[in-house]
Amino acid sequence: MKTFFKVLILMPLVLISSCRSDDAETDQVTDLASKTYTLNTVDNSGISGTVRFIKNSNFTLSIELRLLGTVNNNYHSGFLYMDNAANDGEDVAITLDVVDGDTGMSTTVFTSLDDDTPISYEELLNFDGYIEVKSNDVNLNTPVANVDIGQNELTTNQVTYNLEERNLNNASGIVTFKERLNGEALAIFSLTGTPASGEHPAFIRSGNMAAASGATIFTFNNIKGITVVNETSGLNETRGVSQTNVAELDNGTAFMYSDVIAVDGYIDVELSTTNTLLIAQGNIGSN
Repeated sequence: MKTFFKVLILMPLVLISSCRSDDAETDQVTDLASKTYTLNTVDNSGISGTVRFIKNSNFTLSIELRLLGTVNNNYHSGFLYMDNAANDGEDVAITLDVVDGDTGMSTTVFTSLDDDTPISYEELLNFDGYIEVKSNDVNLNTPVANVDIGQNELTTNQVTYNLEERNLNNASGIVTFKERLNGEALAIFSLTGTPASGEHPAFIRSGNMAAASGATIFTFNNIKGITVVNETSGLNETRGVSQTNVAELDNGTAFMYSDVIAVDGYIDVELSTTNTLLIAQGNIGSN
């Protein structure tokens, strides 16, 4: 009889223990899907890394930052902005958790934007935005790394045009147009021989540069002279750089990547906003 009662007492305990084990497994959050972007270093900050979008099994989303080049006892704020990095969009969609420089990592869990607008994983992958990491959690105006995301992500389609020296000795370089998923383009200038400071206006003009009298149809962001370290020699050199989003002409007409590679036009780069001395030039598109 005593043995029988011992069995009755033990059986419920076994059942209870088994149920708790099942609940623990159910409560585990797993990744159902994810997408990773590579963060680009801004202004030789020395900071790069990755950002990963995660669809979680508990109906939440996560944005995971993993930074390289961070410093102990320093912190970095991060934001998901609307628009793209070249347009320097300032409207914050999601404020990310601060990155601790000791680990270089942070994970932000959310189900909606900062204004409480719900967002799904699929909507996040098509978002018109970019991720930007700032220098620290106090000075929010100095970007150190960023990447265009969602519909602004760059594809593998690109075309590069040479820009020839004109009225400034040794000023030449290239401009590369990269197609975005949404069909727009990112124009990236890289010039050598430009002054170490100052800004150089650049334009697409209609026609062929041999005529050099075409009307201005598109205005780029100014090319800025900066000092960088040459990857081969290790010496400082001056370079002119800029990035511009290309989506429409100055008159508002749509002007996408497919239009860039077919346009009857050429590019002029001028010395400054007050001096129209031509420093570099090159045919693009059908020319």
